[in-house]
Amino acid sequence: MKKLFLIFLFLFIQPACFASGCEVTCPSGSLNIIEKESLLNKITGVSFASKKIAEIAIQKELKDELKSPFKANLEIYNVKRLKNGEFKALTLQSEQINYRAASISDFYAQTVCPYNKIIYQDGRVYYPHDLPFKFNAAITNQDINNILNSYEFQRELEKVSLKINGFKGFAVKTPKVNINNGKLNFSIPVETFLSSNPFYINLNADIEVKNNKIVLKNIIFSSNNNIINVDIFGVLVNKINPVAFQMESINSKYCRLYITNSQISGNIINTKGIFIINKNYGR
Repeated sequence: MKKLFLIFLFLFIQPACFASGCEVTCPSGSLNIIEKESLLNKITGVSFASKKIAEIAIQKELKDELKSPFKANLEIYNVKRLKNGEFKALTLQSEQINYRAASISDFYAQTVCPYNKIIYQDGRVYYPHDLPFKFNAAITNQDINNILNSYEFQRELEKVSLKINGFKGFAVKTPKVNINNGKLNFSIPVETFLSSNPFYINLNADIEVKNNKIVLKNIIFSSNNNIINVDIFGVLVNKINPVAFQMESINSKYCRLYITNSQISGNIINTKGIFIINKNYGR
């Protein structure tokens, strides 16, 4: 049965990872855990207390690293295994992640491997192997505003400009972006040396996942911008697409994110994928 379960797990995980270019490797040879929790631990509440201590440590580590509050819930084998850092499953929840340029709502993640391990040492949590999760999250209009106003996104906007003989040829200013009725709507102010007032590129678009990014598709410019070349300005718009930009901000030495599916539903972008806390202990 265990072999059949591992085969099923492999088939379940791999297609999503191949689609996004990620690699999920589960620790092997550690499923022969058959010890049950002792009656004494159950009666005295030792199991519950040990689990809570571990959960609080994980929550603190995540908050320190990602600058956002998380709720952690462990499913353990028993206290003995937990003291060794071994556990069945871990779920993570955060109402709001704000990290660098990233802003994500209703984040929920659950480990994908049937056996997992951490190391608690000197008041810190370490990971002897990559710890992969499946995740669901939402991107709201408030999230998009947070991204647009972030230091990282503003710095990216500064790169999208052209100078001629030291003078500003054109510069893209902070766009207005919102999700409405299943579309992403953009109004992008562009300043040029030809006028003291900016002109606006207005458009709406669908989204799709390509190369682990949420990119725009079916871009439709407003009728008063008929002179705009879709091929040229489509590249520009995708370059300053805040939804794509924010996901790259999460990737760091601590963790990485792979997007497998993203769809607009009403005024929310629902996103799924793989979230991996990187190995940071041992060889």
